[in-house]
Amino acid sequence: MINIGKSLVWGVGIPIALALATSGCATKKYVASQVTPVNHRVSALEKSTNEKVSYLNNKIDTGLSEVNERISTTDQKVAQVAAAAQQAQGTASRAMEETEANSGKIAANSTAISTLGASVANSLNFQLVEKADVTFAFNKADLTPEAKLALDQIALKMAGLPRSVVELAGFTDTVGSKNYNLALSRRRAEAVQRYLVMAKVPIRSIRIIGLGEETPPEGLTADLTAVDPNASKAERRRLARRVRINVYGAGDITAGTASRQQ
Repeated sequence: MINIGKSLVWGVGIPIALALATSGCATKKYVASQVTPVNHRVSALEKSTNEKVSYLNNKIDTGLSEVNERISTTDQKVAQVAAAAQQAQGTASRAMEETEANSGKIAANSTAISTLGASVANSLNFQLVEKADVTFAFNKADLTPEAKLALDQIALKMAGLPRSVVELAGFTDTVGSKNYNLALSRRRAEAVQRYLVMAKVPIRSIRIIGLGEETPPEGLTADLTAVDPNASKAERRRLARRVRINVYGAGDITAGTASRQQ
Protein backbone atom coordinates (compact mmCIF):
# COMPACT_ATOMS: atom_id res chain seq x y z
CA MET A 1 0.00 0.00 0.00
CA ILE A 2 2.69 2.28 0.90
CA ASN A 3 4.67 1.55 -2.21
CA ILE A 4 1.62 2.11 -4.31
CA GLY A 5 1.15 5.49 -2.69
CA LYS A 6 4.71 6.50 -3.37
CA SER A 7 4.45 5.45 -6.93
CA LEU A 8 1.33 7.47 -7.29
CA VAL A 9 2.96 10.53 -5.84
CA TRP A 10 5.91 10.25 -8.13
CA GLY A 11 3.68 9.56 -11.02
CA VAL A 12 1.65 12.69 -10.40
CA GLY A 13 4.46 15.03 -9.11
CA ILE A 14 6.95 14.55 -11.89
CA PRO A 15 4.66 15.74 -14.67
CA ILE A 16 3.60 18.67 -12.56
CA ALA A 17 7.23 19.61 -11.86
CA LEU A 18 8.11 19.25 -15.50
CA ALA A 19 5.17 21.45 -16.39
CA LEU A 20 6.19 24.08 -13.88
CA ALA A 21 9.82 23.98 -15.01
CA THR A 22 8.79 24.34 -18.59
CA SER A 23 6.44 27.17 -17.76
CA GLY A 24 9.20 29.02 -15.73
CA CYS A 25 11.67 28.87 -18.62
CA ALA A 26 9.09 30.27 -20.95
CA THR A 27 8.40 33.18 -18.60
CA LYS A 28 12.08 34.05 -18.31
CA LYS A 29 12.52 34.06 -22.06
CA TYR A 30 9.52 36.32 -22.43
CA VAL A 31 10.78 38.67 -19.79
CA ALA A 32 14.19 38.61 -21.34
CA SER A 33 12.70 39.34 -24.76
CA GLN A 34 10.84 42.28 -23.33
CA VAL A 35 13.64 43.68 -21.16
CA THR A 36 16.50 43.43 -23.65
CA PRO A 37 15.14 46.07 -26.10
CA VAL A 38 14.43 48.37 -23.20
CA ASN A 39 17.96 47.93 -21.97
CA HIS A 40 19.25 48.69 -25.44
CA ARG A 41 17.19 51.86 -25.62
CA VAL A 42 18.24 52.85 -22.13
CA SER A 43 21.88 52.25 -23.04
CA ALA A 44 21.49 54.22 -26.23
CA LEU A 45 19.72 57.01 -24.40
CA GLU A 46 22.38 57.00 -21.70
CA LYS A 47 25.12 57.11 -24.31
CA SER A 48 23.41 59.97 -26.12
CA THR A 49 22.83 61.79 -22.87
CA ASN A 50 26.46 61.32 -21.85
CA GLU A 51 27.61 62.59 -25.22
CA LYS A 52 25.39 65.66 -24.92
CA VAL A 53 26.51 66.26 -21.38
CA SER A 54 30.15 65.91 -22.46
CA TYR A 55 29.53 68.28 -25.38
CA LEU A 56 27.85 70.77 -23.07
CA ASN A 57 30.66 70.43 -20.52
CA ASN A 58 33.26 71.00 -23.25
CA LYS A 59 31.31 73.98 -24.53
CA ILE A 60 30.99 75.39 -21.03
CA ASP A 61 34.70 74.84 -20.40
CA THR A 62 35.54 76.51 -23.71
CA GLY A 63 33.23 79.42 -22.92
CA LEU A 64 34.70 79.77 -19.45
CA SER A 65 38.21 79.73 -20.91
CA GLU A 66 37.28 82.45 -23.38
CA VAL A 67 35.61 84.49 -20.63
CA ASN A 68 38.62 84.06 -18.37
CA GLU A 69 40.93 85.04 -21.24
CA ARG A 70 38.82 88.11 -21.96
CA ILE A 71 38.78 89.01 -18.29
CA SER A 72 42.56 88.59 -18.16
CA THR A 73 42.97 90.70 -21.30
CA THR A 74 40.62 93.32 -19.88
CA ASP A 75 42.54 93.36 -16.61
CA GLN A 76 45.78 93.85 -18.53
CA LYS A 77 44.25 96.69 -20.53
CA VAL A 78 42.86 98.26 -17.37
CA ALA A 79 46.30 97.99 -15.78
CA GLN A 80 47.88 99.56 -18.88
CA VAL A 81 45.33 102.36 -18.88
CA ALA A 82 45.92 102.95 -15.19
CA ALA A 83 49.70 103.01 -15.74
CA ALA A 84 49.27 105.38 -18.70
CA ALA A 85 46.98 107.60 -16.63
CA GLN A 86 49.49 107.64 -13.78
CA GLN A 87 52.29 108.44 -16.21
CA ALA A 88 50.19 111.17 -17.81
CA GLN A 89 49.45 112.59 -14.37
CA GLY A 90 53.15 112.59 -13.58
CA THR A 91 53.90 114.24 -16.91
CA ALA A 92 51.19 116.82 -16.27
CA SER A 93 52.61 117.50 -12.81
CA ARG A 94 56.10 117.99 -14.24
CA ALA A 95 54.65 120.17 -16.98
CA MET A 96 52.90 122.28 -14.36
CA GLU A 97 56.14 122.61 -12.40
CA GLU A 98 58.05 123.53 -15.56
CA THR A 99 55.31 125.98 -16.51
CA GLU A 100 55.54 127.64 -13.10
CA ALA A 101 59.32 127.73 -13.35
CA ASN A 102 59.12 129.11 -16.89
CA SER A 103 56.56 131.68 -15.75
CA GLY A 104 59.05 132.87 -13.17
CA LYS A 105 61.79 132.99 -15.79
CA ILE A 106 59.51 134.80 -18.22
CA ALA A 107 58.61 137.33 -15.55
CA ALA A 108 62.29 137.80 -14.72
CA ASN A 109 63.13 138.13 -18.42
CA SER A 110 60.31 140.61 -18.90
CA THR A 111 61.64 142.68 -16.04
CA ALA A 112 65.16 142.46 -17.44
CA ILE A 113 63.91 143.40 -20.92
CA SER A 114 61.95 146.32 -19.51
CA THR A 115 64.99 147.48 -17.58
CA LEU A 116 67.17 147.05 -20.65
CA GLY A 117 64.61 148.85 -22.78
CA ALA A 118 64.53 151.75 -20.36
CA SER A 119 68.32 151.77 -20.29
CA VAL A 120 68.52 151.75 -24.08
CA ALA A 121 65.88 154.47 -24.29
CA ASN A 122 67.83 156.55 -21.83
CA SER A 123 71.07 155.86 -23.64
CA LEU A 124 69.50 157.06 -26.88
CA ASN A 125 67.78 160.03 -25.30
CA PHE A 126 70.63 162.52 -25.61
CA GLN A 127 70.00 166.01 -24.35
CA LEU A 128 72.03 169.14 -23.98
CA VAL A 129 73.66 169.17 -20.53
CA GLU A 130 76.43 171.75 -20.96
CA LYS A 131 77.31 174.55 -23.34
CA ALA A 132 80.20 176.96 -23.62
CA ASP A 133 82.39 178.73 -26.15
CA VAL A 134 86.00 179.85 -26.50
CA THR A 135 87.23 182.74 -28.61
CA PHE A 136 90.39 183.23 -30.67
CA ALA A 137 92.61 186.08 -31.76
CA PHE A 138 92.33 187.43 -35.29
CA ASN A 139 93.50 184.87 -37.85
CA LYS A 140 94.64 182.49 -35.07
CA ALA A 141 93.74 178.95 -34.00
CA ASP A 142 95.75 178.92 -30.75
CA LEU A 143 94.02 178.49 -27.42
CA THR A 144 94.34 181.27 -24.89
CA PRO A 145 94.80 180.55 -21.13
CA GLU A 146 91.21 181.61 -20.56
CA ALA A 147 90.05 179.18 -23.26
CA LYS A 148 91.96 176.32 -21.60
CA LEU A 149 90.31 177.04 -18.24
CA ALA A 150 86.88 176.82 -19.88
CA LEU A 151 87.84 173.55 -21.59
CA ASP A 152 89.04 172.08 -18.28
CA GLN A 153 85.52 172.54 -16.92
CA ILE A 154 84.09 170.81 -20.00
CA ALA A 155 86.46 167.83 -19.57
CA LEU A 156 85.57 167.57 -15.88
CA LYS A 157 81.87 167.57 -16.73
CA MET A 158 82.29 164.86 -19.34
CA ALA A 159 84.32 162.67 -16.95
CA GLY A 160 81.15 162.29 -14.88
CA LEU A 161 79.08 161.38 -17.95
CA PRO A 162 80.55 158.19 -19.48
CA ARG A 163 78.19 158.23 -22.49
CA SER A 164 78.37 161.94 -23.16
CA VAL A 165 79.18 163.46 -26.55
CA VAL A 166 80.66 166.89 -27.25
CA GLU A 167 79.98 168.87 -30.38
CA LEU A 168 82.56 171.48 -31.51
CA ALA A 169 81.55 174.00 -34.16
CA GLY A 170 84.26 176.42 -35.35
CA PHE A 171 83.45 179.94 -36.62
CA THR A 172 85.29 182.97 -37.98
CA ASP A 173 84.48 186.60 -38.62
CA THR A 174 83.72 187.87 -42.10
CA VAL A 175 87.23 189.14 -42.82
CA GLY A 176 88.92 187.10 -45.54
CA SER A 177 87.67 184.73 -48.21
CA LYS A 178 85.01 182.21 -47.42
CA ASN A 179 87.26 179.24 -48.27
CA TYR A 180 90.06 180.52 -46.04
CA ASN A 181 87.66 181.19 -43.19
CA LEU A 182 86.14 177.72 -43.57
CA ALA A 183 89.59 176.11 -43.18
CA LEU A 184 90.43 178.45 -40.26
CA SER A 185 87.21 177.53 -38.44
CA ARG A 186 88.11 173.88 -38.88
CA ARG A 187 91.57 174.41 -37.39
CA ARG A 188 90.06 176.16 -34.37
CA ALA A 189 87.66 173.23 -33.77
CA GLU A 190 90.58 170.79 -34.09
CA ALA A 191 92.61 172.79 -31.54
CA VAL A 192 89.78 172.44 -29.03
CA GLN A 193 89.50 168.73 -29.88
CA ARG A 194 93.22 168.13 -29.22
CA TYR A 195 93.03 169.86 -25.86
CA LEU A 196 90.01 167.82 -24.75
CA VAL A 197 91.68 164.56 -25.82
CA MET A 198 94.75 165.53 -23.75
CA ALA A 199 92.30 166.13 -20.85
CA LYS A 200 91.16 162.45 -21.10
CA VAL A 201 88.00 163.00 -23.11
CA PRO A 202 87.62 159.97 -25.47
CA ILE A 203 88.20 161.01 -29.07
CA ARG A 204 85.23 158.89 -30.13
CA SER A 205 83.02 161.19 -28.05
CA ILE A 206 84.05 164.34 -29.94
CA ARG A 207 82.36 165.62 -33.10
CA ILE A 208 83.85 168.62 -34.90
CA ILE A 209 82.79 170.81 -37.79
CA GLY A 210 84.12 174.01 -39.30
CA LEU A 211 81.39 176.42 -40.42
CA GLY A 212 83.52 179.43 -41.30
CA GLU A 213 81.59 182.68 -41.62
CA GLU A 214 78.50 181.16 -43.15
CA THR A 215 76.55 180.49 -39.94
CA PRO A 216 77.03 182.65 -36.85
CA PRO A 217 77.22 180.88 -33.46
CA GLU A 218 73.81 180.21 -31.93
CA GLY A 219 73.00 182.83 -29.35
CA LEU A 220 75.70 185.27 -30.53
CA THR A 221 73.24 188.15 -30.83
CA ALA A 222 71.81 187.43 -27.38
CA ASP A 223 75.32 187.23 -25.90
CA LEU A 224 76.32 190.53 -27.40
CA THR A 225 73.11 192.19 -26.28
CA ALA A 226 73.63 190.90 -22.75
CA VAL A 227 77.25 192.08 -22.63
CA ASP A 228 76.88 195.32 -24.55
CA PRO A 229 73.70 196.35 -26.35
CA ASN A 230 75.75 198.90 -28.27
CA ALA A 231 78.64 196.54 -29.19
CA SER A 232 80.83 197.80 -32.01
CA LYS A 233 81.47 196.01 -35.26
CA ALA A 234 84.97 195.07 -34.06
CA GLU A 235 83.51 193.58 -30.88
CA ARG A 236 81.07 191.57 -32.94
CA ARG A 237 83.93 190.23 -35.04
CA ARG A 238 85.89 189.28 -31.91
CA LEU A 239 83.01 187.29 -30.49
CA ALA A 240 82.44 185.67 -33.88
CA ARG A 241 85.97 184.16 -33.78
CA ARG A 242 84.97 181.25 -31.55
CA VAL A 243 84.31 177.53 -31.18
CA ARG A 244 80.85 176.80 -29.92
CA ILE A 245 80.82 173.81 -27.49
CA ASN A 246 77.72 171.70 -26.78
CA VAL A 247 77.88 168.66 -24.46
CA TYR A 248 75.11 166.05 -24.79
CA GLY A 249 74.44 163.40 -22.14
CA ALA A 250 72.32 160.25 -22.26
CA GLY A 251 69.41 159.76 -19.88
CA ASP A 252 67.80 161.96 -17.28
CA ILE A 253 70.53 164.52 -16.65
CA THR A 254 70.24 168.05 -15.38
CA ALA A 255 71.46 170.61 -17.87
CA GLY A 256 74.04 173.22 -16.96
CA THR A 257 76.25 175.87 -18.41
CA ALA A 258 80.01 175.99 -18.09
CA SER A 259 81.84 179.27 -17.63
CA ARG A 260 82.27 180.97 -20.91
CA GLN A 261 85.54 182.47 -21.98
CA GLN A 262 84.89 185.75 -23.70
